[in-house]
Amino acid sequence: MKAGIGRFFRHAHWAVESETLDVTERTTFQSMDTLLQSPMEQVTLDSRSGVSTLTLQSVYYVKTFKGPGIRHWLGTSRYQRELRNLQYFNKLGLGTPRLVAYGHQTKWGVPEKAVIVTAEVERATDLEKIIEAGALYSGGVAGVRKVLDQLARAVRVLHGHGFYHKDLKTRNILLRQAFPASSSSGNNEPELFFFDCPSGHHPPRFMFRRSIVRDLAHLEEGLRGHIRKVDLLYLFKQYRGCDKLSPEDKALARDVLSYHTQRRMTRKRRLRAERKKASSQH
Repeated sequence: MKAGIGRFFRHAHWAVESETLDVTERTTFQSMDTLLQSPMEQVTLDSRSGVSTLTLQSVYYVKTFKGPGIRHWLGTSRYQRELRNLQYFNKLGLGTPRLVAYGHQTKWGVPEKAVIVTAEVERATDLEKIIEAGALYSGGVAGVRKVLDQLARAVRVLHGHGFYHKDLKTRNILLRQAFPASSSSGNNEPELFFFDCPSGHHPPRFMFRRSIVRDLAHLEEGLRGHIRKVDLLYLFKQYRGCDKLSPEDKALARDVLSYHTQRRMTRKRRLRAERKKASSQH
């Protein structure tokens, strides 16, 4: 009897962009359970979510979410926020991996599991790997600045709409390098794709400047030491839409550059206080 009542209060939702799938792939995506029973290769796994690759006619990334998470009780689950932000980026005209399928299962209103499936972005690599491999300047300074132009534009669009990414790091940005100029594809521009943003939101206006500082500081930290200072300045100018920095621009730049230093100093002070307290007890 209890099992019957439990089934009655279960709810499931599953949506598939079937027109984007090969005919031979549609059976795999007919339900969440069918999908999750398919052979996949684990890429990442933590206490809240995991990512696996599914190889069919194309390659797909399957992200699974487990349990409600603490923020579910405040209104939205991690799955809902990530799906919403992926769709929001697409609405703003930013590049994102193509959304293929998504859905969730709940019991008594509490999420049990949820899934987001995106298609692999072919010939794309996350920006962090490209930077660490020293390949960012493979197309010369002009090539780097094309990437920085797109990066500045994308961040300006997000902030222009009052959106705080909160995890704007190079590992969460895919870069598809430009084709050679002689390529018949006609696409000679690099392309950026944004993904993995479950914490982004629209903060209150009075908190937004601090949010901007944090987003830009995350980017600066990922690029620092890997691109020339003049190119880092170029990125900031493109983001601010200016050729010469105003006093307001300079104040923002100083806050960005000192953000992580201040956080590290805070940690050091805390550690010193803890050591002092421990020594006084002995």
